[in-house]
Amino acid sequence: MYSRRMQRHVQRIGYNVNRFRGSLILLRGGRDPQELRDEFMDIERSLTRVFRDISSEIPDPGLADLHNLIFKAVGTYLEAIREFLRFYDDGDDDHFVHSGLMINEANELMNQAAAMFNGL
Repeated sequence: MYSRRMQRHVQRIGYNVNRFRGSLILLRGGRDPQELRDEFMDIERSLTRVFRDISSEIPDPGLADLHNLIFKAVGTYLEAIREFLRFYDDGDDDHFVHSGLMINEANELMNQAAAMFNGL
């Protein structure tokens, strides 16, 4: 059933976003960024799988707008983590700022999706 699969996808998104936030807290707490690189890369791989899975879903009638909003949100989260990972390529801290802005955008999209869902 579409709605159950989407619920699992949304849970996976939330889980990965929380992992990302937790790792950022460790980073801000003084943890060496290199120690956390594998965790960030694993989050990126997991979000890529969620993105791919959602892209292959066909929404139930009347849920296309909600589906597209969640799909856009996970795509934005994925862009954000990829932007963040660019720090490891060039050491530029600006990637943190740009990534944070994208995370905020994705959070807003998920809030809009939640409001749409509650309005059904």
